[in-house]
Amino acid sequence: MDNIKSKSKRNLILKIINIAVVVGFGIFLVVFLLKDINLTDIKNAIVNCYKPSLISAFMIVLISDIFRAYRKQLLVGTDKIRFFDMYLVALIRNAFTMVLPARTGEISYIYVLTRKFKFPVEIGISTLAIVMVFDLAIVFSLIVIAIIIVWITVGFGSLSISSWPVILIAGILLIISLLLLFYLSAIIRFFLNLINKLMLKTRIGRNRIMQYIFRKLQDINTSIEIIKQRKIYGKVYIYSIICRVLKFAAYYMAIHAILKPMGYGFSSLNFWIIFLATVVAEISAVLPTHALAGFGTYEGAFALAFVSLGFPVSLSKIVGFSYHIIMLSFSVILGVISMVIISMPFYKIKNKNPQV
Repeated sequence: MDNIKSKSKRNLILKIINIAVVVGFGIFLVVFLLKDINLTDIKNAIVNCYKPSLISAFMIVLISDIFRAYRKQLLVGTDKIRFFDMYLVALIRNAFTMVLPARTGEISYIYVLTRKFKFPVEIGISTLAIVMVFDLAIVFSLIVIAIIIVWITVGFGSLSISSWPVILIAGILLIISLLLLFYLSAIIRFFLNLINKLMLKTRIGRNRIMQYIFRKLQDINTSIEIIKQRKIYGKVYIYSIICRVLKFAAYYMAIHAILKPMGYGFSSLNFWIIFLATVVAEISAVLPTHALAGFGTYEGAFALAFVSLGFPVSLSKIVGFSYHIIMLSFSVILGVISMVIISMPFYKIKNKNPQV
């Protein structure tokens, strides 16, 4: 018993240290990035942004979430959760993903699906896993396409990055994500067999908690296999492409809204160059160093990419903070409204015991 308490204390201390390091790193980056620019510049960039482009960005986000909800509903494979329910879940997931570090906000999708709509946890985990792999495959595909288009139309001679290493890395990651997509259940089954052998040969196999976790992992893999057998990957792939393209289109419009008053019009803002800058910032959100709400790490990654793509340093920092604050605020507001709606006593769900 003392050993268990001691281990729990050590784990708690390690978690506190990890949170402190991540938050401290984020604060350091924010201070470092703001060293050469004025907070007033960021405020003015937000206040004076071009409103038609900003409204377009918000509308595109809402449309993107419609397709995101369709995709999740298609994967869940039941009409026992209404589309509007899933749309609210998508908005809540967006808010938590934007705020919590290292994509841990994705867990909010599983939580709401199981807690509010009474789905088995394996359905939430399996659908989330498939969606994340689809998104990875599409993002890496878009990176390769973006680099090739920028290379052909603009040329990398004027930019401070080399195209071939980036294409190679993105291509390798694309292949890995595609293999994961089509062999996900086989890979999980392989590791389940290894875990089963370990449990049979050691005392850990007699632990009830470990037995429960192992059964849940089996259920998750079964759910993944059922989804694959339904032959819906084609539709999910199309919805995933639409979601990703719309997401980065919204980012483009938000950045245009900030830059237009500074003299940058559509003709001077290549979509694919902006995409490369925003995708680098998005990838930084997956890293364990991603701070609370991404402040510091997100802007740092964006500014680094923006500068590498030929924009001035101070402008890159101002745009990074401004568009991040705008999109973060919009997502959090929508998420809070969605949580309030589904928490209301009058809000009824369609079925208490849904099954795939």
